[in-house]
Amino acid sequence: MIVILDQWTKSLAIKYLKNKGRKETKLFILRYVENYGAAMGLLKRWPVLLKSLSVILLMAVAAVLVKYKINMESDLMIFALATVIGGGTGNVMDRFTRGYVVDFFSPKIKKLPYFNIADFFVILGSVLLIVSELNV
Repeated sequence: MIVILDQWTKSLAIKYLKNKGRKETKLFILRYVENYGAAMGLLKRWPVLLKSLSVILLMAVAAVLVKYKINMESDLMIFALATVIGGGTGNVMDRFTRGYVVDFFSPKIKKLPYFNIADFFVILGSVLLIVSELNV
């Protein structure tokens, strides 16, 4: 579901934001951005390395998910890993099909880089992983 939601929102960003400048809502700044790198443009000059690392990391997280799911140690851990995989898959799909990741929103609260739904779920999953490890 995360991948479907991510790809759908990116298609909306392409349709309604590409070549149209930025739009603002009360909470977000909306703008079509082509991100050729990882977070904040990292590794943009090495697309093959970025694609390879993305796939390797996705496979590693999937392997950890399989381990936890088999042992049924923590529902929160399983959900967190699945969330990271869903978000990561959405961005990896972009890298392989477009050559870049479509980003399109930034919170108005603070000046942050533009990101997308996949990024949101990767961040959410990462926070949940930390929480599950701390047993909070």
